[in-house]
Amino acid sequence: MKKQIDLKKTKVYSDFVFDFLNENKTLKDFYNLSFDIKNFKKQLDMKKSFPLLKRNILVKELMSQYSDIEDKKVLNNINLLSKESTFTITTGHQLNILTGPIFFIYKIISIINLCLELKKKYPKNNFLPVFWLASEDHDFEEISEVYFRDKKINYLTKSKGSVGRMKLDDFSAFLDEIFKFFHTNNLAKRIKKIITSAYKDKSTLASATRSLIHQLFGDKGLIIIDPDSRNLKKMFASYMEDELINNTCEKFVNKTIKSIKEVYSEKYTPQVNPREINLFHLDVNSRERIIIKDSKYILSHKKLSEKEMLKELNKNPENFSPNVLMRPLYQEVILPNLCYIGGPSEMSYWLQLKGFFDYHSIVFPIINPRASVLLITPKMRKKINKYLINENEFFLKKNEFINLNIKKHSDVDINLDYLKIALKNQFKLLDSIVAKTDSSFLGSVNAQKKKQFNGIDKLEKRLLKAQRRKMSLIENDLNNLYNEIYPDDIFQERKLNFIDIYLRYGDTFFKSLFNNIDLFEKKILVLDIK
Repeated sequence: MKKQIDLKKTKVYSDFVFDFLNENKTLKDFYNLSFDIKNFKKQLDMKKSFPLLKRNILVKELMSQYSDIEDKKVLNNINLLSKESTFTITTGHQLNILTGPIFFIYKIISIINLCLELKKKYPKNNFLPVFWLASEDHDFEEISEVYFRDKKINYLTKSKGSVGRMKLDDFSAFLDEIFKFFHTNNLAKRIKKIITSAYKDKSTLASATRSLIHQLFGDKGLIIIDPDSRNLKKMFASYMEDELINNTCEKFVNKTIKSIKEVYSEKYTPQVNPREINLFHLDVNSRERIIIKDSKYILSHKKLSEKEMLKELNKNPENFSPNVLMRPLYQEVILPNLCYIGGPSEMSYWLQLKGFFDYHSIVFPIINPRASVLLITPKMRKKINKYLINENEFFLKKNEFINLNIKKHSDVDINLDYLKIALKNQFKLLDSIVAKTDSSFLGSVNAQKKKQFNGIDKLEKRLLKAQRRKMSLIENDLNNLYNEIYPDDIFQERKLNFIDIYLRYGDTFFKSLFNNIDLFEKKILVLDIK
């Protein structure tokens, strides 16, 4: 069973992203084409000039990255990238331990399903799903936590620098902490085998993440790309040189931010503010911002002239790393990409970038949020049916949700709106009498009106509180249900880990997602799993 909820009723997205999805006219200059299957034909035409040389470099690099993985479907897809009729649909994410929140999985299934839809519409072309490993991130604390069986489990390490290059020392102790919650059935054995084969001691976090994702989705032909590559960065070196010399990203992104405030809303707050130089420098155990001061570039306590800096870039492009605003450009320079699927916050910063793309004459991709899914277990469904809960109510605040559903089942009518209506009519009559006699009494009447209405509000709250005590079992059920939708007050998809669900439902869980996720529906999916 599935139900689709209109985005407007959920408030899951910001007003800015919601207006973008609804093609608000004031935002039309900040992207290229809207997410419509017909628009992909125009995007194909714009991207068809992607150079064959870049395709060949990309194929060679991916073959190298997959040298330890034998999988005909993925390797065939990589070879297809050498053809001018082949294009990619991309998503990406940080290298969260064990994939982190479950929306990581929704992102991947979103692009796989989108590729299948596009192949039906444009059969002469090939559309390949690509997952971009955010291997150059350096905020390990942000990705080190797994929420599993209502517990937060952290992997602790002293390693620093680019997380993708990080060695997994003593990782088995962390896995033991996870595995102690596993039962001994076949599902548990299978996922345990997948995890242990991926996260081997001394392997890097990037290779472990690739292995885990490949074992889950390799049969769908998913290509996983690690951008931390000398060969790929050589293709991007001229753009990094421009950034070092001209600080172009900051200029164009700030110009766009100003324009959005002028035409959309002066209250608009950018998702990401650009820096003077939007690049990092990678070293063995560090990823440091590149700062320019007194016409010198500062790297790890040494100062380089412009000539020395460009020499370093030319010699070691792999040691330069784009930040969050430069990464989208890097992606579109090295991939024959049509569309990027990301989270709502990603949509926000992509919309800051079109002017920057135009300056570099790089085609701006179609962008769209990933699927957003709320999973309903049989236990949850039983409560939903028992208390006649409408799916739209899941997106209310907790107190609203509980109060509304307690009122539904109360044998006392706690809603005193009828008294307020009667009182309003009485004071309306009193106002007309005062107006005909002495209007100086109007202030006293209004004060009495406010006092009476406040009294009814207080009475209603006290009655509801008393009824809640009387209906404590119902309230407890409602509270538990809400906590499954918002564990730790965070929307389920941003908290749960997929393993927790997989251990209960196995491949039927993935199958259900593949059967029901459709990005063109542009709604939140409420999905029953069995």
